[in-house]
Amino acid sequence: MDGSIDEAKTDDTIGRGRMVDIGGRRLAVVSAGSGTPTVILETGLGAESAEWAVVQKDVAAIAQVLRYDRAGRGASDPVLAPVPRTADEILDDLRALLRRAEIEPPYVLVGHSFGGLLMRLFAHHHPGDVAGLVLVDSMHEDQFDILGPMLPPPAAGEPTELTRFRQFWQGGWRDPAATPEGIDFVKTIEQARAVRSLGNIPVHIIIAGTFLNQSMIDDNWRSELQGRWQELQMDFLRLSPRATNSFALKSGHFVQRDMPHAVSDSIRAIVSAARAQEGGGNSY
Repeated sequence: MDGSIDEAKTDDTIGRGRMVDIGGRRLAVVSAGSGTPTVILETGLGAESAEWAVVQKDVAAIAQVLRYDRAGRGASDPVLAPVPRTADEILDDLRALLRRAEIEPPYVLVGHSFGGLLMRLFAHHHPGDVAGLVLVDSMHEDQFDILGPMLPPPAAGEPTELTRFRQFWQGGWRDPAATPEGIDFVKTIEQARAVRSLGNIPVHIIIAGTFLNQSMIDDNWRSELQGRWQELQMDFLRLSPRATNSFALKSGHFVQRDMPHAVSDSIRAIVSAARAQEGGGNSY
């Protein structure tokens, strides 16, 4: 670990892969395209950054786009950072990565699920660096408290996946060992609750058919769960007077996988809005 930036030993046809040393451990980064603001893609808990490939390729036609694997994930070094970890500590890694890779602001931040919580916190801590935000079916700090008790009760013969999902949402999330990254969600959620406003930046919220398309849950439960999920997503409209939303109800939770162009179209719109705000599209 000599502090160098090495070509990543991965086969990537979208952009150039690199391994960036952020201080004794390396994160895998793929960048593509050119032009500012730079778009930063942040994953959730259940996928690696490669899931953004289609979105990255589309948006790279108009701006530089960067995706990366967090510590111990994907193509990054298989050495986890100290655990348990909070959102703020994960964002410290991202800031170090951006500095070492010389990716300068302004940024349009795009976060899916847990990544959405991370990107809200990034914008909260560094408002001068952020030109816009896209939340892709983002994690909400109240989701476990509200939706956990609403899940169907245990039943004989139910899918193992549903049993695990219920256990996590009804209390398992409190244990950092329940996630591969060792995330301290108790402290992380406290950090997220401090984010009440992000000023006047353009924000777009994509709401998926997360529970409508959840096959492991019986049809009788899906509509009510989806309704509460959508209420939580709409709460993010408070973040900015320039916040808008759209629905991707034919998609499951992973919109970047099921309907990638719905995501890339939203990113393009936010990039355009950010450029217009900074001078009619000519300053970038």
